[in-house]
Amino acid sequence: MKIGQRIEFFVDNDDNRYTSRIEDMTKKEIIAALPLNKQRVPVIPRTGARIYALAIGDQCRYRFFSTYLSTEKLDGRIPVWHITRPETVERHQNREFVRVRVDLRVRARLVGEDGTIGEPIETRTVDLSGNGVALVMPKPVKVDSQMALEIFDIPEIGTLEVMSRVARCQKVQLDEEHAIYHVGALLEHIERRTMNQIVRYLFTVQRKAIAKGINGNL
Repeated sequence: MKIGQRIEFFVDNDDNRYTSRIEDMTKKEIIAALPLNKQRVPVIPRTGARIYALAIGDQCRYRFFSTYLSTEKLDGRIPVWHITRPETVERHQNREFVRVRVDLRVRARLVGEDGTIGEPIETRTVDLSGNGVALVMPKPVKVDSQMALEIFDIPEIGTLEVMSRVARCQKVQLDEEHAIYHVGALLEHIERRTMNQIVRYLFTVQRKAIAKGINGNL
């Protein structure tokens, strides 16, 4: 990240995306231009509000969570936010969400073209992102078909009940006679707040995995 870089913010309990830029940085803070809403009204969160941020680069994005501290005028001229500088910043390709391997219990129901809902299938996740999930399924599932999902035991959320659209279906051969299918689905009509909660959970999973890897190599 660097001074002058474009940055986008999502504030807890708010589905809107606010555009800003980095004006300055210290060891403990990022100082960003005060964002405005669609009515050109300054956005001033409550002190301590959680912020989900995307710093935009030419080839990738840097995403992180931060905490809103205060608003002031930089050098007496430019209204800015002060937010905490994060300990962890994730660099990834220019897509908003990345997939993280997690093992969660899922109940899936296939939806027919006529809108009929099939019997529940108890299964597990392969991976999860802020707007998608991959599941283990016993049979192939048609791409672009709909699935009603219940994803259990997500921290901060509990059970996520959501409709999804199948984006891919890949056969995984277990042995000469047995196979399963990894089915990737996009989560539909999911609120920004829920996306943020999922992403926070996945950040935690990644940090634990990295720490475990480092400690294992000591």
